[in-house]
Amino acid sequence: ESIMVVLSASICTRGGKALVSRQFVEMNRMRVEGLLAAFPKLMGHSKQHTFVETDTVRYVYQPLENQLYLLLVTTKASNIVEDLGTLRLLAKVVPDVA
Repeated sequence: ESIMVVLSASICTRGGKALVSRQFVEMNRMRVEGLLAAFPKLMGHSKQHTFVETDTVRYVYQPLENQLYLLLVTTKASNIVEDLGTLRLLAKVVPDVA
């Protein structure tokens, strides 16, 4: 039995405001908004890293155009290599639907 490790997929602004967000587990809006709001502070100014972690979750992200970010919020038990693959796949799809 596989466990869903991607909690949320979002396109958000540099400030952490979601333009589009899809949750894959039961999470209330405040929790989602809180996770997204925390993201910019964690990201800092690093251009190299594509993920950051907190005590509870991992943020896997990729910059898009216009100061937007494609962002996955996953559990820390997730496989980072698979998460990066999922992110790349989503990044290919986003320009087609944006």
